Amino acid sequence: MGHPEFGKAIPCRCVLSESEEERTARLQRYSSLGPLTRLTFANLIDRGRSMNPRDQEQFRRLVVDARAFAGQPEGWILIHGASGAGKTHVAAAIANACLEQGRPALFVVVPDLLDHLRAAYNPGSEIGYDALFDQVRNAPVLILDDLGTQNATAWAQEKLFQVLNHRYNAQLPTVVTTNLELENIEERTRMRLTDSELSRVYHVEAFASTAHLGPLEILDHPRIREMTFESFDTKLFHLPLEQRESVQRAYRSALNFAENPERWLVLEGANGCGKTHLAAAIANRRLALGERPLFLVLPDLLDFLRHAMERDSSVNFYDVFSRVRNAPLLIVDDVGAQTDVAVWVRERFAQLINHRYTACLPTVFTVSLDSVGRLERRMAARLTDPNISTEVPIIAPAYQVDLDVRSPGPSPGAPSQSSRTQGRPRGSAPAQTRPYPGPRGRPPGDP
Repeated sequence: MGHPEFGKAIPCRCVLSESEEERTARLQRYSSLGPLTRLTFANLIDRGRSMNPRDQEQFRRLVVDARAFAGQPEGWILIHGASGAGKTHVAAAIANACLEQGRPALFVVVPDLLDHLRAAYNPGSEIGYDALFDQVRNAPVLILDDLGTQNATAWAQEKLFQVLNHRYNAQLPTVVTTNLELENIEERTRMRLTDSELSRVYHVEAFASTAHLGPLEILDHPRIREMTFESFDTKLFHLPLEQRESVQRAYRSALNFAENPERWLVLEGANGCGKTHLAAAIANRRLALGERPLFLVLPDLLDFLRHAMERDSSVNFYDVFSRVRNAPLLIVDDVGAQTDVAVWVRERFAQLINHRYTACLPTVFTVSLDSVGRLERRMAARLTDPNISTEVPIIAPAYQVDLDVRSPGPSPGAPSQSSRTQGRPRGSAPAQTRPYPGPRGRPPGDP
């Protein structure tokens, strides 16, 4: 009874012997973050995604508060606003920062939570309903993402209220994100989420109107939407081994980037070898995951910027420039294809690229090998920097639809307008050679 540790919780031998790596892995399994471990404060745009200075200042205050919360979780944070405003990134960054400090945090998307609770009623469930419900309700730090996207049944509303009400009464650290307007949240829940004595409420905005980029964005073009990883042929038995392996390596690199967009990916090859297809596949995969990348053709972008600077232009140059420069994921097709570009336009593009380079913003470039020599020294240096860029050369010849392979037509290796994006590589044209040394970064997933 008189022992100084009487009544105190002390770690058992198995916990004491646990390595730091094992502890981190255990905490990550508990967190349910999955692929969102990539969303951290380090790669968060701390001014948000709105062009409005007032919105940017609000987002900065949110980031400061979120960092403080992650360092010492206290009270509640409610983040509401339109999709694409950065709510999930901030919430995941809080969870990841907690894990880095060895503090357990549970991140869960609200519809997924309700599905898990329903499944827990099944006698064959790995974890019983009561145990799962208690784990969520009493998590040391709970982060509920996308409140309001669930099927709003009476049962779902009641379970959410029970979780939030328990944590409200116990004043347990909680973060909630929602795209609902506050007045559209059920009254009992809203009263707890917005209690000024416990909760800090932040409204965040996404990009300003993007109508002025309509002519530039090609992601919704029918042919681009057809270019997916599923429609990309990687077998290519008719190609020489070296060419076939280069296509397969590019496919793996693009797929890995699509699953975890980080830093830069540069796809290089002859016109029509499949670069645009893989870039579009990355964009379509992110689109399916609820994000919207910005997919642009570089010559079109430069022309657009030039016209936007004209005195009678109907669009604001700086809005367009900021939108492209700060896009969460930017995909630029046909780098090097631009010609006769004014010096000041090239300078603006260099500013754009330099910003994304220093901020390490996820970016995909496609570059034709025959245009590499025309790249400016600054641009080439950025694209080939192994600290940020992974270069993936494709040495296969131009693509062509299967019908063109089977039927008489142009000699193998002669590109045509329709051969740019689909079907299989044609014949056995000689491998292209690179005008500068090989890729400096090993493509992701490359054995």
